[in-house]
Amino acid sequence: MREEQVKVAKSSKRFSWVNTDDLNDGLNRRGKKIENDLHYSAEGYKTLGKRFAASALKLIKNKPSKK
Repeated sequence: MREEQVKVAKSSKRFSWVNTDDLNDGLNRRGKKIENDLHYSAEGYKTLGKRFAASALKLIKNKPSKK
């Protein structure tokens, strides 16, 4: 499934893939160490937001103009 999602993201300037695989390790919001957790680490959520924002800006800049 992952390969297909990445393929779709690469198929057009209107799509984007944001990798999150490395965001599940670290400390949770209570300071407990987590590894490969279901939820992201506290720092992981911050990184996720930055990646989403960077991806959104890239998509906005690549938006084709209407003719």
